Amino acid sequence: MKLSFRHNHYLITILSLAVFLIITYGVIFKQSWISSFDSTASQFVREFANPTLTRLTIQFTQMANVGPAIGFIVGACLILLLIDNGRSAFFLFVNGIVLAGPVNSLIKLLIDRQRPTLAHLVQVHSSSFPSGHSMSAMMVGGSLIIIINHIMAKKSQRLIINCLIGLFIILIGLSRIYVGVHFASDVLGGWTLGFFLLRISQIIFEKIGVL
Repeated sequence: MKLSFRHNHYLITILSLAVFLIITYGVIFKQSWISSFDSTASQFVREFANPTLTRLTIQFTQMANVGPAIGFIVGACLILLLIDNGRSAFFLFVNGIVLAGPVNSLIKLLIDRQRPTLAHLVQVHSSSFPSGHSMSAMMVGGSLIIIINHIMAKKSQRLIINCLIGLFIILIGLSRIYVGVHFASDVLGGWTLGFFLLRISQIIFEKIGVL
């Protein structure tokens, strides 16, 4: 049973990479199915746009900006160190600081996709694919889920916190579409690449006994 569970985890890891590569292919070669997907998703996300929702979404999406994200990661690492969990702090730091930003920036530089032509409700300074906010949310949020599952004994508490973190990851991605700075394929690309890197990191950390 344990072997089957681990096998499924490896399959999900490979699947996430496959999805990312398929999306990347569609973006680079400007496939029509990517355009259709982006258009449909954008219309869906922005269908209920109104001034109040726009104001809240702008404030929410900025929570994953570089400054607040680094501040949160450093704060979370310090808390983990204070409760004598330095290994988990190192795991979070590597995923949130060492991997997420640099890898995302490199791929953005290589692919250099233009941003959507919609009005941008927040400022952006780089190319579009993959979404850095979505990728960071996946890697940081996913790291926290893994850490919580390691250190928190009560299953019901773990479930509640994991669901809240998962909701945050999803909403950050949707918010990037809503404010007009990303295509849906950027967001999905950020999520899948972030998940793949997170899983590789987790596998390595567990193999060497750090996590």
